Amino acid sequence: MPVMAGTTPKARASREVTISRPDKQLWPDLGFTKQDYADYLRAVSDDMLPWLHDRPITMVRAPDGVEGQRYYQKAAPTYAPSWVRTTRIPAPSAGRDVDYVVCQDLPTLVWLGNQAVLEFHPAPVRRDRLDKPDLLVVDIDPPADDAFAMAVEVAFLVLEVLDDLGLPFGIKTTGGKGLHVVVPIERRVGQDELRAGVTRLTEIVVERRPDLVTDAFRKAKRGGRVMLDPSRNGTGATIVALYSARARADGTVSFPVAPEELGSISPADFTLRTVPALLDRPGPKRWRALADERGRLPKDLLIH
Repeated sequence: MPVMAGTTPKARASREVTISRPDKQLWPDLGFTKQDYADYLRAVSDDMLPWLHDRPITMVRAPDGVEGQRYYQKAAPTYAPSWVRTTRIPAPSAGRDVDYVVCQDLPTLVWLGNQAVLEFHPAPVRRDRLDKPDLLVVDIDPPADDAFAMAVEVAFLVLEVLDDLGLPFGIKTTGGKGLHVVVPIERRVGQDELRAGVTRLTEIVVERRPDLVTDAFRKAKRGGRVMLDPSRNGTGATIVALYSARARADGTVSFPVAPEELGSISPADFTLRTVPALLDRPGPKRWRALADERGRLPKDLLIH
């Protein structure tokens, strides 16, 4: 079924997205086709789009599905329709500017899905102020796929610290083995200040449970502990989007959860097949409210 946007017949017709090869299997183990994927994106779009809007997106594409080759792509395809919005960001290491896609509406979201964009990784900044992040991200990475309970334990420590700081937060699965805690913040600090603040927040959590948590980036130094990674913050960073699928055979999704649910869930609960029926759970409801909240980072977190 075509997806249309706009208020006039001409505008709607100009944004029709017809799914090419709708029966193509993108997640064969799930029997999940390109048409199924477009339907999934439609189902979650109202909750997904607010967290993509105005954010430069890094895409993971897999034209032949999860069993084929996959690759990261930053630049918008040169053949993208004129209504797909982009934002230009200098890339000094490449010696050129890069036009990133910004996903503003449902037709763009489905068009990207039709290009086999299986993962959406937005930046924690918006295109009008790339130097001022509006999201603080705590990446909770357990040591193994079967160590999700450890990630949950650390998540509660992180939430305890955020409560002490008076900051709003949302929690989501990554679609992999870990969790993300996301704090919407006022756009008052630059990326260097933010990273310093997240580093300090990480240190506070580590100080409370050094036997469980580490900030060591190298696996050899983690000693079987959960790592908190502050590098997900700033203009050059990305985070897998809320409701984004992952390019994995099991079709898991980054799904919002409420703190009270953490002890009774598994990342495998949230897949392309199951998520559309779960949008009335406490996690999605919490993130709808969170979209309108902003916290102010305390000075004692930024200066140390």
